[in-house]
Amino acid sequence: MDHLSAVWDRLTGWLAEHAPVSHASLLPPAPERAVSAAEGRLSHELDFTFPPELKALWQRCGGVRHVEVPGNKDDALWAGNFLPGGLLLDPEASLWQRLRVGPGEDDPWDGADFVSFLDAEEPSGAGERGMYVSYSTDPTLRGVGAWSTMTGPVLSPPAWPSVTAYLEAVCELLQTGEGPLREAVGRQRPVVALGCLAWIDPDDGLEVPWRPVHP
Repeated sequence: MDHLSAVWDRLTGWLAEHAPVSHASLLPPAPERAVSAAEGRLSHELDFTFPPELKALWQRCGGVRHVEVPGNKDDALWAGNFLPGGLLLDPEASLWQRLRVGPGEDDPWDGADFVSFLDAEEPSGAGERGMYVSYSTDPTLRGVGAWSTMTGPVLSPPAWPSVTAYLEAVCELLQTGEGPLREAVGRQRPVVALGCLAWIDPDDGLEVPWRPVHP
């Protein structure tokens, strides 16, 4: 997992230099007992485990925390929302979507082997959209893609072969303004606002001062 570590260092180094408030939202590595406990629940309920790459990421960062952002009018910014797909979830929160049904209820995800990786709205993992990681034995389902519950539970086909590939694309766009993520994020562009990295449609803007990462 050396490549993942190098890419994570590249991303967090950019945050430290350009978006220090977002950098301050990073949690320390997740305790091994927390990862093991969450993985035990997953294995007991669904008989699969966390993708090794996701566990390797949690060994570097256990998720994000709330950080006060001075001047943050109407809570327009969340410092930890620095990835275009949403907030990095901790091990327990990553299970919320996959294990949200009760005993005897039908599985809305049709047995798909995935856990949430990012949540666009809630650090608890209980939002309506985000990104997943699948370590499925079916290669067409393995990788990183989008999930949504806005119109019923939906998993998009994987858009990235791995967490590392996704994070690498984020770094490339931040550093050069180009790369495969540019088309994937549509009209969203990275901006820095009050020390936070955010992804917005420039036509919509923010109710706080901001500047584009790439003018």
